[in-house]
Amino acid sequence: MQNKQGFSLLEVMCVLAILSLLAVIGSGFIIQKAQKTEDKAVLLDDVKNLSNALQEARLLAIQSGDSSYVCGGADCRGNWSDGFVVMQPEQFGGLYRRVVFDHEVNIAWQGFPANKSRITFLPTGLSSYQNGTFLFCYLDWHTRLVINQSGRFYASDIVDVSDSDGACL
Repeated sequence: MQNKQGFSLLEVMCVLAILSLLAVIGSGFIIQKAQKTEDKAVLLDDVKNLSNALQEARLLAIQSGDSSYVCGGADCRGNWSDGFVVMQPEQFGGLYRRVVFDHEVNIAWQGFPANKSRITFLPTGLSSYQNGTFLFCYLDWHTRLVINQSGRFYASDIVDVSDSDGACL
């Protein structure tokens, strides 16, 4: 018969203590990484909402044969950080869709003309020489949505500004 040897209670307790310590240290990193991923997803969702609104307004203008627009803020005064409204001509119903942000996202317009309160789309689908960039900033993340004179737009990559000295907006 062979002698069977096991671990002593002291050895098992030491291994459990080390594993617990590693779990506590690692969980902070995992929680921080998960929060950053969630914040990035929120910003991506905001960019997608505005992209969809611009596309909807462009299609509404083409389909109706009259200008339609996306304006910043619930009151269309140009505060893009509050949300935006998609409007179509009155004879086609006026208000089409309203989006209000439920978190502190900063959205600023930079372009021609400065301090733009709305983007107008002509029946041709063009944006009537309203080219510029929407700057999005949410916590440590920022990105841009660039719109050109033809009414087309694209989003840039999302950048984590916590890794650099750069401010978001």
